[in-house]
Amino acid sequence: MLLSLVASFSFAQNSDELSFKKLSQKFMKVDEGHQITLSYNFTYTGKSNLKITPPKVDCSCTEVVLPENDILPNSTNTIKIKFDTSDKIGWQERDVTLHFTSDAMDSQSIEKKITFKGMVKASKARKAAYKANKKKR
Repeated sequence: MLLSLVASFSFAQNSDELSFKKLSQKFMKVDEGHQITLSYNFTYTGKSNLKITPPKVDCSCTEVVLPENDILPNSTNTIKIKFDTSDKIGWQERDVTLHFTSDAMDSQSIEKKITFKGMVKASKARKAAYKANKKKR
């Protein structure tokens, strides 16, 4: 029994085995209506394959593109974030919460939060509509 307890600890993953090059990124000022794509590279140095559960996002304007296969030990992978700036004006900051699991983790997970932020300028059409609406008052 002691041997199985020690074995379970030796195969458990920890967050130190999963490192992101950057957890937060800032995008350049863009006009409303553009689609922003950001890449988050990470390295996994654990001993067993990891899976990523469906991520938690702040709004439907954010799409997360995960690696197609399991995360293999001693590998580098990329998660892509696609942010649709339609109907988004001003300072934008979004979090994406990721949970990594494996069969060796006994229903525990490694949680990582990645963030992106930046400024979205109003489109010419929105500015014109705002001015027209302001004149009506």
